[in-house]
Amino acid sequence: MAQAPPGPGRGSLVAYELGAGGRMASVSFQSAAMGSVFARFPRALLVHRAVGPAGRVLYVFLVAGPAPGLRGGMARVVHLAVPRDESAGSLARMYGVFRAFNPAWAETRLLLVGPGLPQPPALAQAFPSAEVQLSIFHLCKRLQQQVQRLALEDRAERLILATLSDAMHAATESSRRKMHALLKDLVAPNLLPQLHIRWLLDDEIWAAQRERSWGEASNYFRDLEIVTQGLTQVFSAELSLESCITSLAWHYQKCVSKNPPDAATCSAPHPDHCPETPQEGIKQSLSDICTEPAARLCLSEFAVVQKSVQLIGTREDALSIQVLEDAHRVDMKGLSSCTCHFNQVFQLPCRHILAALNSDRKTLQPEMLSRQWQKGCDAHQAGQDSADGLLEILKSSWNESLDKSLVVSFLTAEVSRLLAHCSREEFEHRYRTLRELADSWIGPYVKVKL
Repeated sequence: MAQAPPGPGRGSLVAYELGAGGRMASVSFQSAAMGSVFARFPRALLVHRAVGPAGRVLYVFLVAGPAPGLRGGMARVVHLAVPRDESAGSLARMYGVFRAFNPAWAETRLLLVGPGLPQPPALAQAFPSAEVQLSIFHLCKRLQQQVQRLALEDRAERLILATLSDAMHAATESSRRKMHALLKDLVAPNLLPQLHIRWLLDDEIWAAQRERSWGEASNYFRDLEIVTQGLTQVFSAELSLESCITSLAWHYQKCVSKNPPDAATCSAPHPDHCPETPQEGIKQSLSDICTEPAARLCLSEFAVVQKSVQLIGTREDALSIQVLEDAHRVDMKGLSSCTCHFNQVFQLPCRHILAALNSDRKTLQPEMLSRQWQKGCDAHQAGQDSADGLLEILKSSWNESLDKSLVVSFLTAEVSRLLAHCSREEFEHRYRTLRELADSWIGPYVKVKL
């Protein structure tokens, strides 16, 4: 499982596994804000499970105890994860990532889960100091849905649901016994087992809920309803896992940026929504500043940025940029240098630099690339520099992920341009350079016509 390093400030954390074809098979995501909330309120954690398309399952981790100062339900979200599957091993790895991202996990004392959570021993083993209990939110939500499916008379259904609401908001023993008796009276005996009405009389399950006032309980259940519905709707869209986790992160950010969040907006997000970015500005600046071959190379890199998950962590002197599985470091000063192969070889803005520009809403500037790639620079000097650099480019170690056909096409066009615009003396110098290239690449015993 790959993992991005933690970064302070706006940095996010991600861990993922790759499946067939190099695509994401699982992912765990946590923003810096999520981690900060859990560090403040680690004692009670609620785990919500939502089933999406193609059998994928989203796990949402939320702080469940009192959390003074948090406004809006989305602020309770502390972790998002999609496991490879729901085997014991996959879920153990998912819980292990949560622990790795959150050192305060050892302070968790209560885990609230919905009925039927797969592989409960995996959760208990991951949090050995915590008690695992049924979540009242999930228990009552399930009971409400089951009652509505019984096709009872309207009056009976309304009476049951109103009594259930009273029990949720004032979890006294009398309110729960009243609900239990009502179900026994109004529901056929053969249907009672599927309702698990014994849960209504279990004091341990309802202990945490009794600590909330009616108003606190009302706000808590409302917030959980908005959060789970909104995230489930985003997750249910037919998106690749890479796009899905990006959409979930955008939805989270949109909701927590509202203070408090607007329920109508955050409960029904559009899966394709994301904040405006200066993508067109970057494309135009590449076209304005770079030579045509350089612009094509950079646009190919930028296409990767636009389709990929971008995780950006800040340090004092550098940005840590991760685009899918490639993690590299961008120099903060001038945003002109990156540790990746593309930037080191071609001295052009790579996908990591372009991601940093995109994140900071900036566009490309002339000083960010070498003079030979800039439009309007001295043709003679640029040509000489390019000719001398060809040998180093072609002798460099290849990264298999580079588009070699694009590079070869660029080199052919660049060589033709250089040979057509030079004196005889310069032509002879460049011819000798090409001869050396051919001999070093193919071997001196094979004659290559230039």
